[in-house]
Amino acid sequence: MSQLSGAVLRSLPGKTAGAMALAGLLISGCAQQPSQPDSLLQSRQTDLAAIEYTPGELNRETLYDLIIAELAGQEEQFELSLANYMRQSRLTKDPAIAKRATYIAQYMNQPKRILEAANLWQEAEPDNPEPYQISASILLQQGDFDHALPLLNKALDHSNPQTLQMIANSSGKLSQDERQAYIDVLSTKNTDTANATLLTTLGILYKSNDQPEAAEKAFDKAIKLSPKHHGALFQKAELLRQQGKTKQALALLKNVVEGKQPEQQLRTLYIQLLFQDNQNKKAVKQANLLLELRRAEPQLGFYLALLMLEKDLVDESEAVFKKILVRYPQNTTPYYYLGLIELQRENDEQALEYFSKVKDPNNLLPALSRISDLLDNADKRQQLQKIMLDARNAIPERAVQIFIIEAEWLDLHDYKGAAINLLDEALQEDEEDIALLYARAMMMSAQDFKLMEQDLRKVLELDPDNSMAMNALGYTLTLYTDRYDEALELIRQALEITPDDAAVLDSMGWILYKLNRNEEALPFLERAYEMYPDAEVAGHLIQVYFAEGQVAEAMKLLEKSQAEHPDNLYILEAAEAIGQTAAN
Repeated sequence: MSQLSGAVLRSLPGKTAGAMALAGLLISGCAQQPSQPDSLLQSRQTDLAAIEYTPGELNRETLYDLIIAELAGQEEQFELSLANYMRQSRLTKDPAIAKRATYIAQYMNQPKRILEAANLWQEAEPDNPEPYQISASILLQQGDFDHALPLLNKALDHSNPQTLQMIANSSGKLSQDERQAYIDVLSTKNTDTANATLLTTLGILYKSNDQPEAAEKAFDKAIKLSPKHHGALFQKAELLRQQGKTKQALALLKNVVEGKQPEQQLRTLYIQLLFQDNQNKKAVKQANLLLELRRAEPQLGFYLALLMLEKDLVDESEAVFKKILVRYPQNTTPYYYLGLIELQRENDEQALEYFSKVKDPNNLLPALSRISDLLDNADKRQQLQKIMLDARNAIPERAVQIFIIEAEWLDLHDYKGAAINLLDEALQEDEEDIALLYARAMMMSAQDFKLMEQDLRKVLELDPDNSMAMNALGYTLTLYTDRYDEALELIRQALEITPDDAAVLDSMGWILYKLNRNEEALPFLERAYEMYPDAEVAGHLIQVYFAEGQVAEAMKLLEKSQAEHPDNLYILEAAEAIGQTAAN
């Protein structure tokens, strides 16, 4: 609400805002005055003239109410804030105050009070289309078309372009009935002579209402009236693209886009269509032209460079990213994508150099993960740890995630003790960090089961609905203890929270198997394998198939898994279990 509070002074007329500021100073000054005898105070109150309200003029009561309203807004006491603005809207007939009351009611999402405030705004400023459109929108949402349509017509009469823009912008958020109501109103206009913007808005509503033929007719009429109407051209081209008519969309835009200074949205769509039509050379040429025209927009450069990368235009994409680096050397995001390009070229050393230069928080962790993959040798420990330390120092707000990436690398390369020591060190900063506790639990071996359970219990104490920790603890109990009933309850709770998690489904199947409830176990494991066909799930499913007497299914999956993962421990274990059982 503090942002709204600041906005009010900017939104009020100069006289209103100035008077409010003056009143604030007076109140502040009065607060510092020594107390006065009651008789003197009563005398001064008697001297004050009676309050009179004159449209366009603010008096001391208005100033007091508005200041209280703003202070209430800053304290998130929106009821009081709205009540004061509504009261002063009625008394002053001031459009700025009524507008403010309407916006606060919208912020509070109270339709009845929005209508009341907007009505006051309409009375105070009858030529402004916005309050009519706001009221019409609320009434349409309520299905009160009879009262909404006259208001909408008033909005259109007072400012056609502004109202049409508001309708077009909100088209996607409207219900089908609301859109149809707007269509009914706009269709009553003489569309043969109406302006192109009205026809374009009508087409947008038809398109959103899944009426493509009517939409296309409306766009065609708009283009016929105004052949260079960017909105109509863009919408028609988008409609054609949605219908798979890429070449027709390109033909529609070609003459406009290849002319002088085309509008950015149209040229961007034209470039997308060229790529979609595999006219890559021409698309790159248009993209570079657009980038020259829009040199101050790095985000556009990123977008076009990524489009090129998607089409495997690696050299062209690289050139754009390097241009962005030259123009914006403080922006390290291009280094991440340049690293990906070098990976694609199998130039690992150059990729590593680029990833090491990424400092922006959004791409830092993916870059560090890439680095940990590239440094795939235990001898690179010193190099990796220096990079991780530098990253933690550069972006301390990502320190926890960086600690975990480093610990996982150490664990993967047989430095388990160092990995756990690193997480211990990180937990000294915050012993209740859930991510660190979970990561440390997952690195414990069977011999450290008590510590593992302790960390997972701590996670659940801090976050009782953490289904990942519930599942991990339940599965761990299944693997390392005979506390199967306890494990089943934990996994059942996890499944309630995340019913479509393949890991939880696998755990449920496996604990049921351990409890000799094979028939119940099978559908959980089949679903888990369908969602995530990894070796561990396959190993469990093979054993349950076999236990259920579905030997052919078990052997088929075993052969497939052995071909895909010949040395996997879960597959070897499943094969051994089947062999032992078969021998018996």
